[in-house]
Amino acid sequence: MVLNRINKKNKLIILITLLVLLVIFYITLVILNLQLVNKYKNQVMPNIYLEDLELSDFSYSKAKERIQYYNDNVLTKTVKLKVNENEYEYPIKEIGLFIDVDKSFQQIDSYQKRLNYSEKLMLLHGRTNKKFKFVYTSDVGKLTETINTLKAKVDKGAIDGHFNTEGNISYTKGVNGYTLDVNKSVEEINKNINTEYKEGIVVNLVGDVIQANGNDSYATIDTMTSSFVTEFRPNTYLRNINLNTALRYINGSVVEPGQVFSYCDKAGPFDKAGYVFYYEFVGNGVCQIATTTYNAALLGGLEIVKRYPHDKKSLYVAGGLDATVASYSSGWCVDMQFKNTYKYPIYIRAYSEGGRAHVEFWSNSNAKEGKEYKTSWTQIGQRGYRTFLHTYQNGQEIAVNEIATTWYPKD
Repeated sequence: MVLNRINKKNKLIILITLLVLLVIFYITLVILNLQLVNKYKNQVMPNIYLEDLELSDFSYSKAKERIQYYNDNVLTKTVKLKVNENEYEYPIKEIGLFIDVDKSFQQIDSYQKRLNYSEKLMLLHGRTNKKFKFVYTSDVGKLTETINTLKAKVDKGAIDGHFNTEGNISYTKGVNGYTLDVNKSVEEINKNINTEYKEGIVVNLVGDVIQANGNDSYATIDTMTSSFVTEFRPNTYLRNINLNTALRYINGSVVEPGQVFSYCDKAGPFDKAGYVFYYEFVGNGVCQIATTTYNAALLGGLEIVKRYPHDKKSLYVAGGLDATVASYSSGWCVDMQFKNTYKYPIYIRAYSEGGRAHVEFWSNSNAKEGKEYKTSWTQIGQRGYRTFLHTYQNGQEIAVNEIATTWYPKD
């Protein structure tokens, strides 16, 4: 009985001793952990990284030095700047981008201050880790200098669409130009880099497209659809000046589908620059070019809107196939007009060569839809002429239409 009491008492003592030791251990552990936690008030806790740069156990000042060293000696990241589908790759330090040491480290300091006791213990004992991204900043002057250098490389003026008139007429489409906006591009780089740098990041720079002038529909012009030639005497000096002046005025004219071409609008009035030997309403020589243009329009199968004959038959064209024009001081004009009935634009080439005046109409090879045209005439009495337009397809005549009946009151 006494022995049982002694055993119970010994067990109680042992239990109490164990509890006391456990409490002492716990208190010691808490004290040690508190001391460990307090140690990191100005020291980076374990398992803290800035990307691949470990900063564990460094004092704040040493950690900043380590970040600075990384920036100066290790950082090799690049950025691609994209302009008009072209990419230009630069080391970020070369264009004025670098790690902002203070802001990068501030993330760690703020994070450690937000942690509660248990979260700090988990971090200290390796049960978690934390990675931060570098924060970048820029030397605006150096970055601007880099973008200005790039601007000199990528800027280009617009090339307007234009006709090529050597040999066959063709049209080269315009090419838009581009100008890089330096200030907006610098802003775009800073915005992308400061938001979050990623390896291989591509920053689309900002610029403005310079629109080229021109009309891409002119690229459909690929063949001469009709032409006409009249002869003149090279020794009629003043008349030939007017004739060639009229050719220059209509040369290069473009007639859009459905548009009416007015000879007076293009070549007249016939007292403007280049013309000589001018009477009130007679531009000596200009009628021959109007006639040449009129016949080119007929042979192209185009609709004639206005045509007036001379008082007497012309020497340079068959009867009934002439066209007279004149402009008056009042502003009124006797005109020759035709309408472009093609689905494609028409380019007019007009020039003289060796005593011959040429007017050519150029358009698309499908403009006449496989048709060809010829003119003919018959004389009516001494001063009258009937003119006809013959239409052919696949070598067969498919239509004959009267163009006009013309009477010349003077011999």
